[in-house]
Amino acid sequence: MIIDIHTHIYNEEARKTYFAKTKNKISKVLVMAWWEDDLNDLLKFVAAENNFFLVGAVDTEKNIADQLSALEKLFQEKRIVGIKLYPGYQYFYPSDEKIFPIAKLCQKYDKPLVFHSGTTYSGEGGALFKYAHPIYIDELAVKFPQCKIIISHFGFPYYMEAATVIYKNKNVFTDISGTIEKTDSKKNAKDVLAQYIADLRRIFSYYPHVKSKTMFGTDYSGENFSLCEITPYVKLVKQVFSKKEQDSVFHGLAERLFFGTQK
Repeated sequence: MIIDIHTHIYNEEARKTYFAKTKNKISKVLVMAWWEDDLNDLLKFVAAENNFFLVGAVDTEKNIADQLSALEKLFQEKRIVGIKLYPGYQYFYPSDEKIFPIAKLCQKYDKPLVFHSGTTYSGEGGALFKYAHPIYIDELAVKFPQCKIIISHFGFPYYMEAATVIYKNKNVFTDISGTIEKTDSKKNAKDVLAQYIADLRRIFSYYPHVKSKTMFGTDYSGENFSLCEITPYVKLVKQVFSKKEQDSVFHGLAERLFFGTQK
């Protein structure tokens, strides 16, 4: 059983290619909304799939209170399982006071607050790394210790900084998504996977406890995007984590954080 906690599957074509690649090895798929998305369209798309679940988003440049009112209703109706924010794209620090009401809402419903962290997709829209650095999640985690916070993409390339924040704060977790991109070179693909494995092993030698706070994710967005790899992430988990640890990474921790199932 595998839960992919991080995808951007927004249409039927992407859904079909995703499941063709995963060959029914994925039991649950979490779809991360963008702040620009029409949430109603995504809700309908996700509702049509028994094993799809939506993580909503907030546009921090618009009226946050109005959006939270709508998102709270979706939490109550169990139509979303978390909220995601994009600081590098929308120019705010996770510790900004305007984020506090969002953290409070996630805390109230015991659902994760997910942050895009680290590098941004092709510099789209003039994104700035300084806002997406995982170190700035530390302050929010301290102020809202009951809010479950997820640092997406292990903060790549800021692995060590992300691990430090995760290790320090009981309420902070991470996923391994979005680091391995499609390449035309088999050698390059092999080298990237080998380097990611080496990087994680180095991090876990310093922070072994962070292994228990790490989840599987791919960032799959469709075959027309560079983020379309799945198998390398499965290989990574099987090489870096013991068989006992794999249960937590592949599904156990995600079940607990997003669905309230004690594993």
